[in-house]
Amino acid sequence: MILGAELGCQAVWDEISIMIYTHPAYAASHDLAFDAYCMQHPEKYGRSAKSYAAHLTRLCCGIEYQADPGVYAIIRQWLDGKVPLEKPALLRERGQLTVLEVYAASDAAEFRQRVQAWAENVWQAYHEQQALARQWIELASLLYGQNRVSSRRR
Repeated sequence: MILGAELGCQAVWDEISIMIYTHPAYAASHDLAFDAYCMQHPEKYGRSAKSYAAHLTRLCCGIEYQADPGVYAIIRQWLDGKVPLEKPALLRERGQLTVLEVYAASDAAEFRQRVQAWAENVWQAYHEQQALARQWIELASLLYGQNRVSSRRR
């Protein structure tokens, strides 16, 4: 681990957040970018089983369900209140791309492309936990969905 790397990542993420909140063209990428960032920093953003499950399932939604608002809503409902969850072990490898690649984007279109590539890279790094994320979404769908949701994995 590089000394100060976590603080550096946080500073870059803070700059990206400012862009997202002040420029509407960047805002559509917020959820996917945030969940990718959180899953690369689960010691901070996934301390509890519930927060870990939230970011893992939301990352799955962003990639495999094309950020379907209905799936995000089902995840939110499922995690609202007491949920018996066991937190998976933290992974050592969390993707090769980082927030720095996103920060280097020159415009909103490139930003969206870089966020997508980054999130896909992080999701791939979590291949050991993808089945769990899908199971959790399926459970949430059974409990709170109007209809069962289905992944649109490529």
